[in-house]
Order: sequence, then structure tokens, then C-alpha cells
Amino acid sequence: MRNPFTINSSLEICKDGVCFLNPKRVELLKRIATTGSMLAASKEMGMSYQQAWNFIQQMNQLSPVPLVIRKRGGTNGGGAELTKFGIDIIFRFDRLVAQHSEQTRKLGEELLLCIF
Repeated sequence: MRNPFTINSSLEICKDGVCFLNPKRVELLKRIATTGSMLAASKEMGMSYQQAWNFIQQMNQLSPVPLVIRKRGGTNGGGAELTKFGIDIIFRFDRLVAQHSEQTRKLGEELLLCIF
């Protein structure tokens, strides 16, 4: 029997009521890792550089160690790179999302049993 009901849920990790990580912020981290640039990452995501910078500043402040470091301009220009901790955070968040999705799926199955 097909379940017409679904449970939609998204994982967000907060510290003292302030968002630390969510799927959008982790996607930003991934794009910074691949592009080496906050500007390029923000453009790829369709967000302003200012919003991306605000996300990075907030994550860095909430984190025990920085996730992203900026490289100042020079002959080759500036950029940004993830710290080892930043790379680890992506891996851990993705693992939590997978576990969260599995639990949400199981709750959906339980919902079907309760309703029908």
C-alpha cells in the first residue's frame, strides 16, 4: 500500500538558539572547498557574497575552531579554504543527515501503520 502521507524534516544544528549548521550552510562549505572562493561559492548558490560571508562568520564564531579561513589577495588574488575541522564537519553532518533521513523514513512507516 502506498503511503499518501509523508514526513518532511530537515536537520539543523544550533548553539544557544543560533543556527550553526544546516543543509544550506554545509552546501556553502562544500562549494568553498571545491572553488577555493567564497565569491564563486556564493554565486553558484545564488546568494549574495554578504550572506555567504555572514554565514561563514557565524559558523566560525560558534565553532570551537574556525571552519573556513580567508586568504588575502596578492598576485594570484585571495580566496578561502576549509580547515581540517571544516572538512570533518562536512563529513559528520552528511552522516547525521543520512541517519536523520533513515529515522524520518521509519517514522513515516509508523505513521502509515497508525492511520491505516
